[in-house]
Amino acid sequence: MKNSLTIFFLLLAPLLFAQTNSPIYLTGSIEDISMSPVFSPDGNKIAYTKAGYKGIWIYDLTLNSSKQITDEMAAGFGYKWSSDSKSILTRVAKYEDLKRYNAVKVFNVDSDQSSQLTDYKSMMPYLPEWTEGDAKVLLPTRDNFEIYLTGKPKLQYRNNSEKSFFLKDDKIIAEDATTNKLDYFEPIKDAQYINFSISPDRTKIVFEVMGGNIFVMNVDGTNLTDLGKGNRPRWSSDSGKLIYMIAEDDGQDYTGSDIYTINIDGTQKINLTNTRDRIEMNPSFSPEGKKIVFDVINDGSIYLMNIE
Repeated sequence: MKNSLTIFFLLLAPLLFAQTNSPIYLTGSIEDISMSPVFSPDGNKIAYTKAGYKGIWIYDLTLNSSKQITDEMAAGFGYKWSSDSKSILTRVAKYEDLKRYNAVKVFNVDSDQSSQLTDYKSMMPYLPEWTEGDAKVLLPTRDNFEIYLTGKPKLQYRNNSEKSFFLKDDKIIAEDATTNKLDYFEPIKDAQYINFSISPDRTKIVFEVMGGNIFVMNVDGTNLTDLGKGNRPRWSSDSGKLIYMIAEDDGQDYTGSDIYTINIDGTQKINLTNTRDRIEMNPSFSPEGKKIVFDVINDGSIYLMNIE
C-alpha cells in the first residue's frame, strides 16, 4: 500500500506543483492588451507587443518597468532577439493609399535607436532571420534570398555551424554561408510549416504543421519526431525541452489554452498552467529554465511564473 501511494504521488506531483506556483502579473490589461512576451537571452528583459502586433516594448526585470522602442505596425509579429540581448530584429509595416509596404529593421533596446536594413517594399512575404552569428540578416524573397550586414560583431556558434535556416514555399531550407549551397527539406509532404526555429545548439529544428502537430528533427532532416498536438513552440536554452501551448477555438475565437513543456524525445509532457478560467498563450522560457513568461488573452496581461 505504501509503495502504491508513493507511485501515485510521483505521478501527480508535476501537476500539483505547477498549480501551486502563482503567476506574477507584469503588465497589460483588457483595455491595453499586452501579448507575445519573449525573454532576452541574458534573462534580464522581456520584449512584448500590443494588440494587433503594433509596436514593441521592453520590460526590464531589474527595474520592474517598461519602455517602448517602436510604435510601428506589425513590429511585434515574429520579432527576434539578438544573441547579445542588445537588439531586436523585425519586419515593420506602413500603408500608403491602402497599399501595405514592409521594411526590415534592427532596434537597439538600450539606446532606442534603429537601423533600417531594407527599403520599404510592397512584396515582403517572409520574415527576416539573424544569421552568421548575428553579423548578418537573411531575408527570403520570392526568387531567392537577400543578405544584409547588421554592423554587429560576429558571434561564434557553439558548434561552429555556418548554416542558416529559413522557411519558404512550404519547405525548410538550409543555406551554407561558406559554399552558398542550398539544401531543401520537406519532412511531411504537402504540409504547411509554421512557427519554425533552430535549437540554441543548432542541431535540431522544431516546427508546427498548420492544423496539425509539433515536430522536431535534426538539422540534416533525420530523426523526425512527432510531439503531438501543440502550438507556437520555443526552445529551452539547453536545447533539451520545448515550451508551447495547446489552444482550443470555436472556429472564430480562442476558447481555451494551457501551457506545456516536453522533452524533445516526446517524454515528460507536463501541463504547467491547467486552468479553466484563463487562456494562457505564447510562452517563453527564461535562459536558466526556472521561469516562464506568457500572456493571458482573456485579461490582456503578461505574467511571469516560477516553474522550479
